Amino acid sequence: MAGLILLFCLVAVILVRVFPWLANAYFREITEGIIGLAVIYPAARKLGFEFGKVRLYLAAFKAGLAPAFKYFLIMTAVLYAADYVFAMALAPWDLHWTNTLLFWSDQSSNLATRDPLISGLLRRPLLLPTYFLAICAIGPIMEEFVFRRWLYAGMRRWLPVWAAILLNGALFGALHGKDFIDTGLCGFFFCWFYEKTGKLEVPILLHAFTNLLALLLIFGEKIFAR
Repeated sequence: MAGLILLFCLVAVILVRVFPWLANAYFREITEGIIGLAVIYPAARKLGFEFGKVRLYLAAFKAGLAPAFKYFLIMTAVLYAADYVFAMALAPWDLHWTNTLLFWSDQSSNLATRDPLISGLLRRPLLLPTYFLAICAIGPIMEEFVFRRWLYAGMRRWLPVWAAILLNGALFGALHGKDFIDTGLCGFFFCWFYEKTGKLEVPILLHAFTNLLALLLIFGEKIFAR
C-alpha cells in the first residue's frame, strides 16, 4: 500500500510538471483526498470492505438516499433554527465570552468559504467538477469512515451512547477550525443517525448533502453579488 501511495504521488508530480496549470489548490485537494482514502483502505479492509462488493455498496447508497435526505432536512431545519437563536441570544451582550462563542460559530475559516478560492474556481469553471467531487464525495467518505465507523464505534465500546455522540461531535467540530459549533452540531447529528440506522452510508450521504448545500450557497452568493 505504501508503494502504491508513493507511485500515485510520483504520477501527480509528473502531471504537474507536464501540465503546470494543475499546480493549484484544487488539484492538491483532490490528490490529498485520494491519498487519504488509500491510507484508510487497510483499516477499511479489516472492517469488511471489499472492492468486489462495490455494486452492493452502490445499491446501499441508492436505497439510503431517501431516508438520508429526510434526515438532512430535519438536521438543516434544526441547525438553522439553533444558529438563529444562538446569534440572537448572544449578540446583544457584547462580552468577551459571548464574542468568543460567536467567533466559534463563524464559518469564514472554512476552506470552502475563502473568497480567493471561490473567485478562482469561478474563473476556471472546468475545475468545478473536481472541486465538488473532493468536497461532496471524497471528503465525506473519508471523514465518515474515520469519525463514525472507526472512532465512534471505538468510543461506543467504552462510553454510553450520549457521551460517545457528544465527544465524537466535539472532536469533529474542533478539527474543522474556527466554525467549531456548527460542524460540532453536524457531527452530533451524523453520529445520532448512524447510531439510529447502523448504516454508514446514511452519515456519508448526510455529510455529502450538507457540503453540497454549503457550496451552493457560497457560490450562489458570490455569483449573484457580482
